[in-house]
Amino acid sequence: MSRQRSQTKILALYLLSISSFFASLNQNIYTPVIPLIRDSFSVSVNWVNFTVSSFIFIIAMVQIFLGTVIDTKNQKRLLVFSFILISLSSIVCAFTINFMLFMVFRIVQAIGAGIIPLVTINMISHLFEGEARGSAMGTYQILLTLAPAVSPILGGIVGEHYGYQGIFLFLFLVAVLLLTFIMYALPNNIKRKDSQGKSSSLPEVYRAIFSNRVGFVTMTVSFFVFFIYFAILVFLPILLNDHYHISLQNIGLLYLPLTVSMILGSVIFKKIQKTLALRKLFIIVLFFMPLLIIAFGFLHTKSIIGLGVLLFAYGITVGFAPPLFSTVISNEYCEHRGAALGLFNFIRYFGMAIGGMFTGLTLVLPSALIFILLGVLLFLISLFQYPCLKNRTF
Repeated sequence: MSRQRSQTKILALYLLSISSFFASLNQNIYTPVIPLIRDSFSVSVNWVNFTVSSFIFIIAMVQIFLGTVIDTKNQKRLLVFSFILISLSSIVCAFTINFMLFMVFRIVQAIGAGIIPLVTINMISHLFEGEARGSAMGTYQILLTLAPAVSPILGGIVGEHYGYQGIFLFLFLVAVLLLTFIMYALPNNIKRKDSQGKSSSLPEVYRAIFSNRVGFVTMTVSFFVFFIYFAILVFLPILLNDHYHISLQNIGLLYLPLTVSMILGSVIFKKIQKTLALRKLFIIVLFFMPLLIIAFGFLHTKSIIGLGVLLFAYGITVGFAPPLFSTVISNEYCEHRGAALGLFNFIRYFGMAIGGMFTGLTLVLPSALIFILLGVLLFLISLFQYPCLKNRTF
């Protein structure tokens, strides 16, 4: 019986992780065909870009609205509902010839995609405890990290042969397939038993979340970690094209080492969280990551090889951080875990959105100065939070 329960948990873990991979796929597979959609609907690229930015914004907002009620809802039903939304919206986006209708159902698709990561990470946190939870979060993050690397390549291949319609039909088919597996293979009772029948007002929920010092520190640090990560991510094509004169078609390939190292970081977390306390791992990330960002500021224009090595090391810390943060938050919050994870997801999406715009400062300030200051800022924030962490056991 115990072995069967363990196998059921593993099956659920991979099904949930693949579902989150698919949610990220919906967001990133679309990018290579932006010019094609612009020409097909005869609209400006600004309107098409709006469908990209609004997708991220909707996902972020879903985390807040859903997070406050998720612990009292049937999470399998929420997951089924999200895949139904994605399936229907994908069909409409594939066949409509009206851009406004396309844009509206792209937003509907974002709502479905926004439900998935919060529900899946919450279900995983309820399925596993202790070291097993940390290992499960590592597996979840590995698959999630693959999506941004695979999506543009897949989108480019499908878009070239079957147009943007082929991309949305592909998403429809995968959504239906995953929906079938979820309905018949996923356990129906993955939610906290003591959450049933309990409810709290919105102010009470967030008062409880922010009163937890470790949880508050984790969310504060996570904002700056993802803010800086996306600032670097958006800045890289400009750096590689303008400074190193690398062709646009080869720039995408240079993201692969960063993606590989992020996956490696998640794998390392899975292994060492079994032997080292999360508190120690947290402190290591707090002080090692700022040093790498400061080094990036000093060295990113010196050598393409040095840049690659630096990005590889930085990618390990970026891959290490999300499963660490998710595990810490899952462990710290029992009463309002869903709301806490929803707020965490919102904060990191918001950090990424702001970080993507922040790189525009390179037009008025030297890029070296910007990233050195960002590294120093993260170091000062880490230094400020250190006294709270060093005396806590978690």
